[in-house]
Amino acid sequence: MQSKWENRSFSDDLDQRVYSSHLLGSVPDLVLHGGGNTSLKREEVTHTGKRTVVLRVKGSGSDLSTITGKGFTGLRMEDLLAARDIREMTDQEMVDYMKKSMVDPSEPSPSVETFLHAFLPFRFVDHSHADSILAITNRDVSGKDIEAIFGNVIVIPYFPPGFKLARSVLDRIDSIGPEIEGIILEKHGLFTFGDSARESYERHIRIVTAAEEYIKKNIKGSIFTEKFTESPVDEVLNIMPSVRGLLSRRVKKIINFDTSPEALEIARSEEAANFTSRGPATPDMIIRTKYDYLYCSDLKRIGNQIEVYVKKYTEEYEEYVSGFPMHDPYPPVIVVRGVGIITSGVSKKDAIIVRDQFMHSMKVNSIAEKLSGQHFINRKLAYSMEYWPLEEAKLKKARSVPLQGSISVVTGAANGIGYVAAKKLAENGSAVVVCDIDPDISKRAEEIEKETKSPVLPYILDISSEQAIREMFRKIRAEFGGVDIVFNNAGILKSAPVEDLDIKDLDRHYTIIGRGSFIISQEAFRIMKEQGIGGNIVFNITKNLTNPGPEMTSYGSAKAFAAYVCHYIAKEGGKYGIRANIINPDKVFRGSRIWENGVLEARAKAKGQTVEEYKTQNLLRREVLPEHVANVLLALVNEEIFGVTTDAMIPVDGGIK
Repeated sequence: MQSKWENRSFSDDLDQRVYSSHLLGSVPDLVLHGGGNTSLKREEVTHTGKRTVVLRVKGSGSDLSTITGKGFTGLRMEDLLAARDIREMTDQEMVDYMKKSMVDPSEPSPSVETFLHAFLPFRFVDHSHADSILAITNRDVSGKDIEAIFGNVIVIPYFPPGFKLARSVLDRIDSIGPEIEGIILEKHGLFTFGDSARESYERHIRIVTAAEEYIKKNIKGSIFTEKFTESPVDEVLNIMPSVRGLLSRRVKKIINFDTSPEALEIARSEEAANFTSRGPATPDMIIRTKYDYLYCSDLKRIGNQIEVYVKKYTEEYEEYVSGFPMHDPYPPVIVVRGVGIITSGVSKKDAIIVRDQFMHSMKVNSIAEKLSGQHFINRKLAYSMEYWPLEEAKLKKARSVPLQGSISVVTGAANGIGYVAAKKLAENGSAVVVCDIDPDISKRAEEIEKETKSPVLPYILDISSEQAIREMFRKIRAEFGGVDIVFNNAGILKSAPVEDLDIKDLDRHYTIIGRGSFIISQEAFRIMKEQGIGGNIVFNITKNLTNPGPEMTSYGSAKAFAAYVCHYIAKEGGKYGIRANIINPDKVFRGSRIWENGVLEARAKAKGQTVEEYKTQNLLRREVLPEHVANVLLALVNEEIFGVTTDAMIPVDGGIK
């Protein structure tokens, strides 16, 4: 591993700290998804005007790869060092103590490693979970054997993060002579330190490099042993909704299916078949990945395997845990032999984090096994880490959004009602597939994703093409694992008197509004049925369904066909928990292109009205907005509001005169 330090000028020591933190955080082999922490000790002026030494340590929620100066929480060193006389402290007592020591109570909660950073008598301290360090320590070897590999470190046996770990380091402080450049925590990671950010960082790189060289010297060739041949991906895609449904029995999940060369190397390996109960690379990963993963060699048995996994987890929970409700017992990681890796989470981001942690764990465990036999913490310690009181307190405070774990499809989403509906779904936690024939759908997706932080997948779709629709749903299976909500919104509008109606226009209206929404619904219905966890299909129809206006034969009759499709879906989907409902809006103009090219003016003329009269001809004399329709959609898919409503129509029209 090479040092990435570049000579540059810094505004102050915190600026140095931010820079070196980015260097550490940008290397996945050192730091993954918010892991690791760094700190700085410096003098600051408090609100009283007094100069005091402050520890600036990574705060909760910060990521070393992107952290700014504001991400480092300040604590008074005088308070922290006073804790050296305390022999024992519970996790909650530690949290309370740190809160009382904070310079500014409004700053983020400090790292649980705060006391360890404080007790080390150096200005700069860096901590990572380097893969190469873990591969060497995740074995049944003594601390002296590990020290002999590096020569310039001290090794601390495994302790859970917190005050006990800090005390164990404090008890060895006198051992840190000028030749010592770091502390290796067994099955945890590496700490380095120095009087400058550069010194601490480059010590970190030197020790990690020494670990990499030791591994390279002792392991020749690949760390994975290829044993199985590659299998077809389509077999997994075909059962993905069923798998997602099984994993979502307790909490809805989004799937990540990785078939990359790296994932395939693991899926084809002997190690993947043998390491199912070896644990992850570090104890803190257990919170996401659990101790065990599921290995599937026969897709026909995957349902039974998931049931066995849940039963085993439940039994171990009952044996090792008390005082906390059981977490979701379903496997977050499934290795499909010869195909790839399936991971799941309440969001796409969570599923990807699980994937990354698992792949690094497989790398670490395989190296450790080849060195001298991999060895991890026991299950009792593992469950105490998964149900760590500090994490449980976070879970208790966490607020889930209504559509967390859900997957939605919105047609005609590039503008108007569709765009606003997609944005509302994403704001409420759903992953959203937005499709439209307009190429700008990709830009609209970027806008929604940037604003809501939910994944938004754009798809340029000609809804008149059956093949294109079915291919889109194949992509949805691969990207997310299934679908929960469909909003059939796409449409066109061209008015004409009956005697002047062009049959081509009639066919086009039917193909897009009627036939297109049917194929969308058919594909979604099949997936929802396979999932076995219900679903919602909502049709944006029109006031014209119940109150037809003149010169709207093509539009109104195509919408009537779509409405009847909705009725039949409700009738056939009820026993599977699939609900189908209709929203009947009227004259929604804002942001909509359906009224362009003279359509609005033609409709007003057909009614003998001005454009403004036509826009507000309802009882409330108010313009109907896309937000009105989108909010009704949100209510319809909310199980606590309309959970027992299906085959219904809701008008959003301001009242018809």
